[in-house]
Amino acid sequence: MNTYSILIVDDEPDNFDVIQSLLSGESYQLHYAISGEHAIASLDKFDPDVILLDVMMPGINGIEVCKQIKAMSKWQSVPIVMVTALSGKENLARCLAAGADDFVNKPVNGIELRARVSSMLRIKKQHDRIQSFSKLQRHNIHSLTNNLNEIRLDLAAEFSREFDYPLDIILETTEHLIDNIDRLSTAAIIHILGQNNRSTVQLQKLMEKFWFYLQLVVEKPESNYGDASIPKSIVEQSLQNRFKDAAIPSNIIYEIEDARLAVAADHFQWVCNELIEYIIIGKIEPHTRMRIFGEIIDDMFHLSLTNYQQDRDNPSIVEMTKSIQLNSSTYEERELKIGLKIVKKLVNNYDGVFLLSSPNEAETTVYLTLPLVPERLPMTGSLLKTPTVFVQN
Repeated sequence: MNTYSILIVDDEPDNFDVIQSLLSGESYQLHYAISGEHAIASLDKFDPDVILLDVMMPGINGIEVCKQIKAMSKWQSVPIVMVTALSGKENLARCLAAGADDFVNKPVNGIELRARVSSMLRIKKQHDRIQSFSKLQRHNIHSLTNNLNEIRLDLAAEFSREFDYPLDIILETTEHLIDNIDRLSTAAIIHILGQNNRSTVQLQKLMEKFWFYLQLVVEKPESNYGDASIPKSIVEQSLQNRFKDAAIPSNIIYEIEDARLAVAADHFQWVCNELIEYIIIGKIEPHTRMRIFGEIIDDMFHLSLTNYQQDRDNPSIVEMTKSIQLNSSTYEERELKIGLKIVKKLVNNYDGVFLLSSPNEAETTVYLTLPLVPERLPMTGSLLKTPTVFVQN
């Protein structure tokens, strides 16, 4: 359990004793500064999470102390609660202009004090989390930039842009929440938190893609025939994952020939998940169909995923291949989403072919080839091993 540090600044020691008694039931570490000068000089020592600052003090008054603390970049995010007997709007406006985050009126009410402190601590904790994540994200991007030539991470810049978008949403909405927490309705706060949650999920998915891609660029995968892919079962699993508890729509059809791919099962699962998500998202409607077709041709496994109008005849895999090869050169590489670029990198690592055709808005086809386990190897068993031969002298 975290112990929060609270700095109480007041020229009257008795006032510190009052606040200490009111907060005695909380797990706070309380510090006392007898003047504004003492408070500023002790910031590094006390490292406060919240500052309770008296307004009327000899020497530097509370408003000036607030201005000076908020002018320091290291302490700008620390909430300052002004403890004041002043009630005029002009005086309160001066406190706000100085950077104060909240107020507690004298004589101090225990319930109000605890509520204000608790609210400020929640805001400070959320701000610290965002700053920590932002620092980590900047560190990751900096590390990727420094190692770009070393590991040939050609998607680093694009990942950086993709990370920035949801992170900016989180930072902006949270800053809005912090600045307007007392004026926002419950519905507005729930809406903001919902936006943050969606952006956080997006960041999590991007991070998963990033680490998966990093594994691919570090080393080329070796053929592990004991971990070979069975395409039909993996395609079915990807469809079930996509639709979860719901039934697979009737306008999604798949025909997969039995095969054993010389591709790691988790790699082919990734390929299926990304391709199905790309083909399906926003495109499966009652008048459209999605067709997944896989068969063995010339000792390679050919897989295609097509989204097309329902009244269109089903083409053969050979016809689709010719069509894609004719149209793929017109499809700009920059149109590929990160997930598809990772799929392309993975397929290339297995010496396969990846093509994408989108001749019009009504049709999109992804086509790829992957190697098969050599026929001389058994269809069952675990990792292929070289037999040990014992020779008796």
